[in-house]
Amino acid sequence: MGSDGLIELDQSCWSALAKYNLVLATLFGVVLLVVRQVDPQQAQLFLLVENGVLALVFGAIQTYCWISR
Repeated sequence: MGSDGLIELDQSCWSALAKYNLVLATLFGVVLLVVRQVDPQQAQLFLLVENGVLALVFGAIQTYCWISR
């Protein structure tokens, strides 16, 4: 299918990564909209924390796909 530069990933790994990326991006947008409506002054701090957490979650999923190969 393609390479990530380290190992060759098959179709199922790429599909899983794409689905989880879509879910995380959607979650990020929805939560940001909720925070902006509830407390606009905390939105900047929340963005930093949320971005870090979602990056760790996506990194863990990507690592799992590489390891489970």
